[in-house]
Amino acid sequence: EAAEVYVINTCTVTERSDHESRRMIRRARLSNPQARIAVTGCYAQVSPDELAGLDGVSFVIGNNFKDQIVDIVESAPVLEQPLVKVSEIDKSRIMTGASSAAIDRTRGSLKIQDGCDYKCTYCIIWEARGLSRSLPVEDIKFQLRRMLEDGFKEVMLTGINIGQYEHEGHDLADLLNELVTLPYHFRLRLTSLDPMEVSDRLIDAVAHSQGKICPHFHLSAQSAEDFVLKRMGRRHHVADMLRVCETIAQKIPHASVGSDIIVGFPGETPERFEVTYETLKNTYMNYFHVFSYSKRKGTPAATFPDQVPEREKKARAQRLRDLSDAKHLAYRQRFLGQELDVIVEEGGEQGMSENYLKVQLASHPTSLKPNDLIKARISAVTAEATIS
Repeated sequence: EAAEVYVINTCTVTERSDHESRRMIRRARLSNPQARIAVTGCYAQVSPDELAGLDGVSFVIGNNFKDQIVDIVESAPVLEQPLVKVSEIDKSRIMTGASSAAIDRTRGSLKIQDGCDYKCTYCIIWEARGLSRSLPVEDIKFQLRRMLEDGFKEVMLTGINIGQYEHEGHDLADLLNELVTLPYHFRLRLTSLDPMEVSDRLIDAVAHSQGKICPHFHLSAQSAEDFVLKRMGRRHHVADMLRVCETIAQKIPHASVGSDIIVGFPGETPERFEVTYETLKNTYMNYFHVFSYSKRKGTPAATFPDQVPEREKKARAQRLRDLSDAKHLAYRQRFLGQELDVIVEEGGEQGMSENYLKVQLASHPTSLKPNDLIKARISAVTAEATIS
């Protein structure tokens, strides 16, 4: 059924995401040519005039005004020209308005931070989301209590860069130490972390949480070669990443450690890629999320010389994905015969362990329900599955 109003929340992290947003706008216009289309999100924040020029767009609403979308649309008359309501992102260091959501029936997400203080040469998020802002500790505790009382057993702490969390002298480690004192049976999972922000105190907070913080670290390393990291505008060196991984392995030997990796960044020669490959091969990481570099208009990297051909990017990405598969298999095999804490997911046939393993529950009772927390002994590991 066609809608009278379409709200399209956009992403602008890559040119491909911009393309997808424009496709969604076209789909909405075709569904109902008379509908009013409101476009918001990061694409709207960064390129409002471009969106206002698209057929069918009635409103372009920046990130500062997202919470006013209903009022803006309802109060505005039918206009001949699109209404553009975009302003500079608030420079306050305090994030307002807790944002939580259900990922599925077993896991929820709680946004504790927004924005980013870094200006990586391939990224436009700092412009779209503004400076790093953090939700006050008491607001986080209040929202987390509500989610736990609603029945969630796992809550993911999210943000643009949660390692930059800071409120009134409290950093992320302090926040975690505060949250684990809540008298509920639950576990928290962290989202992506900059290697420079994974301090010994943060690792200790996870290690000493008595299972209330998942032993799972997902790093935003992006490369394992220093020249490429410098060109990306990253703050860390390969040595910093290696130190973090080694410390995690020493203090939490069963922890899962992974990273985002970009291949084919301008200036990544075959020799520099081989350095990344060999370093990752010999580092305590058990999986990678691999991305081929794509130009993003408006970023310095889009104009860099030494762009890598698409075919070469694809080949490098495949090599790293194959390495990731091999390392993940070896990691999963470590848990044969061991019990893991698994939260049952929708359908009751699989669940997620504390250390980020998807576990098949074929031999468990059919009475299992989503959100049950069980002990699952790993009986078999194949290339495709971890089985209990």
